[in-house]
Amino acid sequence: MNTRRFLRSAVALVLALPTAWVAAQGFPNKTVTIVVPFPPGGALDIVARGLAEQMRTDLGQQVIVDNRAGAGGTVGSAAVARAAPDGYTILLGSVATHAIAAGLYPKLPYDPIADFAPITQLTSSPLVLVVPSQLAAANVAELIALAKSQPGKMNYASTGNGTAVHIAGEAFRKAAGIDVLHVPYKGGAQATTALLSGEASFMVGNPQLVMAFIQGSKLRALAVTGASRIEALPGVPTLKEAGVPGVEITTWFGLWAPKGTPQPVIDRLNASARKALASAEVKRQLDAQGDSPVGSSVADFSAFVRAEHKYWVAFVQSAGIKVD
Repeated sequence: MNTRRFLRSAVALVLALPTAWVAAQGFPNKTVTIVVPFPPGGALDIVARGLAEQMRTDLGQQVIVDNRAGAGGTVGSAAVARAAPDGYTILLGSVATHAIAAGLYPKLPYDPIADFAPITQLTSSPLVLVVPSQLAAANVAELIALAKSQPGKMNYASTGNGTAVHIAGEAFRKAAGIDVLHVPYKGGAQATTALLSGEASFMVGNPQLVMAFIQGSKLRALAVTGASRIEALPGVPTLKEAGVPGVEITTWFGLWAPKGTPQPVIDRLNASARKALASAEVKRQLDAQGDSPVGSSVADFSAFVRAEHKYWVAFVQSAGIKVD
């Protein structure tokens, strides 16, 4: 009798469990889509494809990358915020989508904090101030002097309005006191092409985009935006060392799921992403790009995003930075 009563209670408990939680126990049983809210060939896209390859093996399901570009990453981010909270559609976003955007767009189509479930921080890196190899500027002082000698004539490229590259370029412009034009491109590949051709005078770009061209002597690295030099470019000074303090910017990428995604699914994705970041192939790729893998816990990433959101909203608003 006691056994039957126990079995009835166990069945009742299972039936009472939320459907989403029950479904999570078999996760994943179909393709997982990583939405990258920027065009192919950009910094986030490069990281996403390396990550997807490793996660595919770990999860035992296809993991594909879906580029949904527009409005500084906010179009793709909003799409994920509205997706089913089941872990099959996740976002590979950045400091731009989850910290900077809220300070730039008064009518942001999603709440970076309330509409997402953080999974893990993937990477962290400074940006790199680069110029075309044909530009007559061997260091930061010479670039500033050149810009001041022809006010309004030079320009800087960015990977789009509202991106970290845009904000860093604007911060450098203000700190250096130069009159240059911002030219937003539709993504990292386009901005880098403009720089290589000499169409753009400089860019404060993601290392993933420019490292190979620096090594090939097609671009010249003048400074990095971090607090210290990076291992991939040991001879390149920080902007502070180069005489331009106040532009200490670190960019980062992370993974999010829609709010309401069951915790077991979040935990499974966190474990898979961290395993991928620890793989020799991904570590080799990130090192070559001047990037640093992170792989934080869900709780640590959640606290980190909240702090970054608060900092960058205040930074953008106090600096008076606007989208073009």
